[in-house]
Amino acid sequence: MTATATPPAAASAESDGPSGRELLVDRLAPAVLVLYFFLNFEPLALILFIPGLFTWTVFPAAVVGVLLITPTERISRIPISVALVAMSVWWVASYTWSEIPLMTRSLLASQVVPLLFLMLLVGSMRPRAVVKTLLGLVVVVGVWSLAISIVLPDARAATLGPGPEGMQQGFRGTFFHKNLLGMFMVYGLCLVLPFSRTRARPWLIALCIILVFSTRSATAGSGLMAVLFTWFWILAVDSQKDPRERQFMLVMSIVSVLVAIMLALGSMPALLGVYQKDFTFSGRTYIWEESMVSVARRPLQGYGLGGVWWDGRAPTTRDLHLRIGFGASHAHNGAIQMLLEVGLVGLGLFVVFVGRLVRLAVSAFGRPSTSPVGQWALLTVMSLLLMSISEPLFRGPDLGLLVVISTVLTVTWNGNRRSTTPRRPVTTL
Repeated sequence: MTATATPPAAASAESDGPSGRELLVDRLAPAVLVLYFFLNFEPLALILFIPGLFTWTVFPAAVVGVLLITPTERISRIPISVALVAMSVWWVASYTWSEIPLMTRSLLASQVVPLLFLMLLVGSMRPRAVVKTLLGLVVVVGVWSLAISIVLPDARAATLGPGPEGMQQGFRGTFFHKNLLGMFMVYGLCLVLPFSRTRARPWLIALCIILVFSTRSATAGSGLMAVLFTWFWILAVDSQKDPRERQFMLVMSIVSVLVAIMLALGSMPALLGVYQKDFTFSGRTYIWEESMVSVARRPLQGYGLGGVWWDGRAPTTRDLHLRIGFGASHAHNGAIQMLLEVGLVGLGLFVVFVGRLVRLAVSAFGRPSTSPVGQWALLTVMSLLLMSISEPLFRGPDLGLLVVISTVLTVTWNGNRRSTTPRRPVTTL
């Protein structure tokens, strides 16, 4: 749900005239956007330590500085996501029932506060500038990660525990974990496919795919499969101009999804062998089963944001570790993690936020002028949802990326649609 003041029909998302003040804003805002992703995805974690307080002090302060010099007409069109605000309020409320209040307070400061400021920052920027900035970030991080992984042994292997099983092979660049590099490049591919139109496009696609495979991350591999399947579906549907043909393609797409699921289940033994996994997905099924037992004890509100896993002495965490048989660090599933932390109410608010994003993406996909933004959104959501089966990706930088996309979608949609009542407040779900 988004509340925003619709600008006059003549004032599109890209129509601000040049001035000295705007030129300064157009240089500073992209730099602050890059700062958010550096602080949260931490692509230089292996060689550069950045204190966590930067995320809830330096970044918000930088956003405030940018907004102070942003033209009024841009400020007036910043969309405010009601679903995101409601979700944030519920997370804040979870502090009152959290089993680990210190961690809840830390996550509220390091994740919730930056998300709200990120929404304001992106809403004040031209959509084209946001896309250009993120494309540049993907290229720089991708090239750097590939080069450093080839040169530096520590960048293509990690020791995460004692014994041979604690050694993980796979490119990670200077990210803390190979999964992070793999997922970052999956999101990068979601951006490159609809927006890159230069001669370098094939090379950028190859860079993303090579890095995903080189991480040897099963999570990133599943995300790559989701992106490629969704992209070919987009191309197929987009090629059909007649409404009946589009309906036929939609039916065929549903059939294709069912066939793909059956093929994936049939080939699962081979896939698990490639990634050296067993049928418990490295013990994940044990974690899921026991986590749902804990969810059933407090289904509506959960145990508070960050109220599980972080402190082994907390009652619920201690009980989970005993029942699972080992010390899990999280639920290894986005939906289950959210149910544990903020219950059915919190998960429901997240579903509303993503549902609104998907609905707007589908609408944008139907118009040539906004189609690339809609494609970006659909690709990213599909990959995130599939990767979240094995990792908790419904908050943190992954949610931050959805906030960026949702805000760009809303600004683009409002800037391109015809308005007969300028400056009239509009609320959409």
